[in-house]
Amino acid sequence: MSDVGIEPTYIGKNEDLVFIVPKELFSMNAGPPEVIDREIAKVFSKYMRGTFKGFQQTRKTKYGNENNTKTEVTADFWEKFERRAKELKVDFIGYIPVNENYVFKNLKVYGKNGIIFGMEMKWDDGIETAPSAKCQIEVFRVYNVLGDITIKLTEYLKDQGYKSEAHHPFGGKLLYGPHVVMAGLGIMGKHGLIITPEFGPRQRWSMITTDADIPESSKRNFDELKEFCKNCSSCVTNCKGGAVYEQPIKKDSGIITHIDRSKCIDSLLNYNYCSYCLKICPPGIPSKKS
Repeated sequence: MSDVGIEPTYIGKNEDLVFIVPKELFSMNAGPPEVIDREIAKVFSKYMRGTFKGFQQTRKTKYGNENNTKTEVTADFWEKFERRAKELKVDFIGYIPVNENYVFKNLKVYGKNGIIFGMEMKWDDGIETAPSAKCQIEVFRVYNVLGDITIKLTEYLKDQGYKSEAHHPFGGKLLYGPHVVMAGLGIMGKHGLIITPEFGPRQRWSMITTDADIPESSKRNFDELKEFCKNCSSCVTNCKGGAVYEQPIKKDSGIITHIDRSKCIDSLLNYNYCSYCLKICPPGIPSKKS
C-alpha cells in the first residue's frame, strides 16, 4: 500500500523518461528593472506565483481517493462535464487511456484513463511580442489559469466518487504530447510542441487521470497539417537558441526527443523566457490561417 492509502495505477518504468523541473525557472523574472514597468512585473509575479502554487497543489490531489471506487458513468455524464469545462474557458477536451510508457520514471499515477485539456495562449495578448515580458505574462497566465481549472475539475470528479489525480500544465507525471496526439487533438510538430489547426502551437495542455470510464475522442483528419509541418522548418532555422534538432532523436523505448534541452533552457534565460517557437510557427499566426 502506498503512502496515499491506495495502490497507484502505474509507476513509471521508462528509463528514458525522467521528470526534471529546471531550477532556473523558479528564479526567473520579467526582465531588468530599468526596462520593465512596475505593474507589468507585478502581474508577471502574480501568475508565476500562481503557477508554482498550483503545481504543488496538483501533487496533493492524489489524496482523498481512498473511498473513490466508482468507474461507471451515466449517459450524459461527460456532456455535463464538458459543459462545465467549457464554462471555465477550456478550449480542447480529449479522452485516452493512460499509456504507461509515457509515465515519468518512478512517478506514481492514480487513474487508468486520461482526460486532456488544452487552453489557447492569445496571440494579441502577448505571443506576437515574443520574446518579451508581455509574452511571459501570457504564457504564465495560461499555466496558472489552466492549472487551477484542472484542480477544480479533478476535485469535482473525486466528489462524484471517481479516483482522480490532477496533472498541471507546468509539468505532470506523464508526457502530455503523445497522449494529446493519441486523443486526436493535434499533431506533434518538429519543435516537439503539439500543433492544432485552431492555434498552431499556441496552447498549453494538462491532464486528469481517473478511473471513470471515458468516451472515445472524435478523430480529426490532420493530413494537411502534417504535410505542412513536414515541409516547413521555420522552428529549426529560426530557434534563437538553435535547440530544435533537424532530425529528432528516436530511442528504443519509444521516446522521441525534438530539442536540445540545455540549449532551450539557455535560450529561455537569455531571451526573456523566449517562447519564440510559439511566434514563428506559421499555423499559429492568425494572419496565415485561412
